[in-house]
Amino acid sequence: MTDTLTVRLYNVRFGDAVLITVPDRDPKSKKVITRRILIDVGNVKAGEGGDDKVFKPVLESILNELGGEPLDLYVMTHQHMDHVQGLPYAGWKVFPADDLAKRLAPRHVWLTASAAPDYYDRHDKARKQKLEADRQLQRIALYLQTRAPALQPLYASYVANNNPQETEQCVQFLRQLNPKNTTYVYRGMKMKGTHPFTEAKLDVWAPEEDTSDYYGRFEPLFLEDGDGTEGALAPAAAPVAPPGVDLGAFLNLLEARRAGMSDNLLNIDQSANNTSIVFALEWRGWRLLFPGDAETRSWKTMQREGVLKPVHFLKVAHHGSHNGTPDGDLFEAILPAQAPDDRRRRAAISTWVDTYPGIPHAATNQRLATRCTLKSMLDDKTQQYIEIECEG
Repeated sequence: MTDTLTVRLYNVRFGDAVLITVPDRDPKSKKVITRRILIDVGNVKAGEGGDDKVFKPVLESILNELGGEPLDLYVMTHQHMDHVQGLPYAGWKVFPADDLAKRLAPRHVWLTASAAPDYYDRHDKARKQKLEADRQLQRIALYLQTRAPALQPLYASYVANNNPQETEQCVQFLRQLNPKNTTYVYRGMKMKGTHPFTEAKLDVWAPEEDTSDYYGRFEPLFLEDGDGTEGALAPAAAPVAPPGVDLGAFLNLLEARRAGMSDNLLNIDQSANNTSIVFALEWRGWRLLFPGDAETRSWKTMQREGVLKPVHFLKVAHHGSHNGTPDGDLFEAILPAQAPDDRRRRAAISTWVDTYPGIPHAATNQRLATRCTLKSMLDDKTQQYIEIECEG
């Protein structure tokens, strides 16, 4: 329909694949052109949410929606496998060589600022932090594989999703979708010429150009490496598991926390999430927000920079985690108790169970549901997509 904007969240299990269809009216000719934005496409490579068989039907549906026309804008929000690996997987294993890129033929591509090939040459502090994060992840992965296999199920999703080598391979694929019209996006940059929209307005709220803002402090790792130089933990009194909790699982969790793995893996994961491109789409009085996997640090930075505004639609960040949806003043800024107008407010979560601990977070999403109509992929796991319509 020429007077309806649609947002379609595809069922990729634990990941994101969002197709936005926008009737874009030229202000001079008044002609309406149907334009489409594709955000991400990926899922994790561990746990229940990592079934790659979903990509073939999802990409077939996207190409069918395009109907042979080029994609107007592709957005890679950030460098996590559950957001970047779907298109490379389909291009390497589903479609003939180079066929997927030719059929998508995106007119414009946005990649998060830190995905630029020369980014860490220009941002020394961020480079040092990224190198330390990769070093920590490598040590933790090796330790889990060789010395603590019982702990692997706790952290398999974190380790796989942050794998720097596999992520970089996927980003290289995405850089080649349209090398001449690829923009490495951050808040405050000049956006003229980075997209084809005339009536619709795209407003980038995050990330900051310098991603060093998003790193927390790495804790010392107390791992028994092969040479013992980072030595053992001091003996502790025999712990007692809480009632109803398996003692073995409880001991594994305590061991991981004492070794420093939990905090450091969370830091690595969160720092990448917070580099997400966050953008608002404004169209005929509607404001829709697509925050990737932005977490607390990013939301606070957006508040500090004064960019937060009330929205009518929210693509829930980080798959419904407790820190993907802000609380307090930040929550009020985007979904105030008193709605700014009489338009219906909605939100949608692309998520899956048994993949990341504590995601989706029930209490957080119950809070969301008090302000807007909330849809989740878990409402019906067999559905191919969730679709939201905004009438013009």
